Amino acid sequence: MTQAWMSAAERIQGRAVTAPPGRGAPRAVWGVTESDPATRSAGEEARHLVERCRETHLVWNPLTGEIVQLLPATRRGRMELGAAQEYAQHLDHGLEGRVCLAVAVVARREAPFTDGPMRGLEPLLGWLDSWGVARRWNGTPPGAPEEPGTRDEARARAWSRGGHFGQDRVPGSEATGPGHVDPARLLDPYSRVERDTAADQARSAFEPATTSK
Repeated sequence: MTQAWMSAAERIQGRAVTAPPGRGAPRAVWGVTESDPATRSAGEEARHLVERCRETHLVWNPLTGEIVQLLPATRRGRMELGAAQEYAQHLDHGLEGRVCLAVAVVARREAPFTDGPMRGLEPLLGWLDSWGVARRWNGTPPGAPEEPGTRDEARARAWSRGGHFGQDRVPGSEATGPGHVDPARLLDPYSRVERDTAADQARSAFEPATTSK
């Protein structure tokens, strides 16, 4: 069952804008706030986005697990997504698809948030799942260079499929984030936990055993 508001998120009311038409492939777009998750809360960043008229649907601090929602899923976010011209028509990518859900991660581009703890990720992904956003990262791998001659066409093809996107991979976007995030770790948290557990077990096998006196 889809819910316009994520039940596990704190709510800070942003300014509602136009609603998407409700047709087409659902999408989620990930960006970063360019702030330190150890010193800035999701609530602080959410209020900052409201002040700047740049509301996203969710603001997430992966270090603490705090999630704040500013807009219902049924409204267009104000993250800068870019636009395109097609057949002499202006396309606002934030108004394409059944939903286009924008997530601002409290993190810096040069310090990929997937390299650290991602507390609260499972319920966040579950909410995106409920809106039909396929767990598929589209476009060129995050941070990888694109071929200039085919960039716009490749981005447009990937965008048409829906799924998850970095803000810098939206057609027409001039954004530079979210950086070199690892899509596998982001979109498959259960495998991530299993891999991390296996790595911990492997490290412990080489640690000297302690003996009690």
